[in-house]
Amino acid sequence: MVHRTKSASRIARGLREFVAHAEGKTTIKPLAKIIQVKKKLNSPILIAGFPGAGLVGSISTSYIINRLHMNQIACVESEFIVPGVIYVEGKLRHPFRLYSNERGDVCVLVCEAPVMIQGVCSVLDAVMDWALHNKVKEVMVLDGIAVEGLPSSRASIILSSDGIEADEANLIHDYNEEDAGGIYPTTAFVGGMSGGILSSCLSNSIPSKAIFIHSTTGIPDPEGAAIIIESLGKITDNTSLKIDTAELRKQGAALKTRMEKIIQSLAEQQQQGQDEQAQSTTSVRDGVMYG
Repeated sequence: MVHRTKSASRIARGLREFVAHAEGKTTIKPLAKIIQVKKKLNSPILIAGFPGAGLVGSISTSYIINRLHMNQIACVESEFIVPGVIYVEGKLRHPFRLYSNERGDVCVLVCEAPVMIQGVCSVLDAVMDWALHNKVKEVMVLDGIAVEGLPSSRASIILSSDGIEADEANLIHDYNEEDAGGIYPTTAFVGGMSGGILSSCLSNSIPSKAIFIHSTTGIPDPEGAAIIIESLGKITDNTSLKIDTAELRKQGAALKTRMEKIIQSLAEQQQQGQDEQAQSTTSVRDGVMYG
């Protein structure tokens, strides 16, 4: 009987070790600075951007990092982050990074590599542990909403967890409030890493907001990123986030002009093809001989 108990104990311990190994692990490692001290953070706002429609999340966070002269303070390491590095601005960098400004009151979370679906919760748990440990006072998520063609509306959509700001999430355009009795006038589901980090904020009682904008999938959208950054500056009391977006606006205007020319050229080619096909059909019909 004792022998069986010890065997069962060993099996149970082995099973726990196997499960722990199978679940993988995620850690956030601080980076050593030249002065060899840890960066002190002052209840920062955490801004998160992920690759999505128009890459507006990635473009906007990169722009904020450059404009505020932020330094990388940590990286997220996980078995669930697809292995790889990012080469940017002449350096190899970890794909999942954390930055801070000099005052330590603004941090930016950048993720530029896919996270395996089975490990999203593990990665987000590590990020939330870091946020709680560093007394993050609010999380802002920046992302795009995919649309077909060039978006006609360029207004940002702001979703908040506190209900103070007037949400503009009119994502269900065919909604009739009178027919529904005024219940849930606006409804939307946010998924992926953006939705995951917002859900984690709710679970850990961290105030959060999401700033979205309609954007075309597969085409970089600096104009959309500029609009998101401008909206960010309006809804926060941190003056350092009131950032000049003239450069992004200029890039967006140039890209929009190129896209319009491409679309016009494609339309002309399509029309020309249709005209040639019509002429060919007429020629064949006119040349038919009946016996």
